[in-house]
Amino acid sequence: MSRILCCLLLTAAIFGTPRKSHAQTVSPSTDNLTTVSWNRDTLQFGIIEEGAILLDSFLVTNTGTLPYQITHARASCDCTVLRYPKTPIKPGQTASIRIEFDSQGKAGLTQPGIIIYDNSTPNLRSILYLNGRVMPRKIPKK
Repeated sequence: MSRILCCLLLTAAIFGTPRKSHAQTVSPSTDNLTTVSWNRDTLQFGIIEEGAILLDSFLVTNTGTLPYQITHARASCDCTVLRYPKTPIKPGQTASIRIEFDSQGKAGLTQPGIIIYDNSTPNLRSILYLNGRVMPRKIPKK
């Protein structure tokens, strides 16, 4: 019985140990990180009527010495569409991240978040916010 148990433990130790993939063993390179500056971290849009579409943008300036690259961007709700440059932003250059916020069904205080995944130091991402109040649309009396 103890021989079988030893064989099972040895087999589990050899074949049951997860092997590290290449992606797990390679840590993110710090050789291509840069710094950026945003014109604001929160877009205060005040009060808008429900159903209105807000168009605005955030500006980002590459303050580092290497190209700045946005790899992916996402919003905390499907009410926000993002458009960002797909090509690297050279040091000293400024680019626009366009925001389209659809307020339909968002009555009340709203604060959607936006995460910009990039090669900026120290966190490899920037977090931005929209902030405002959506007034419910008044339904006309018949």
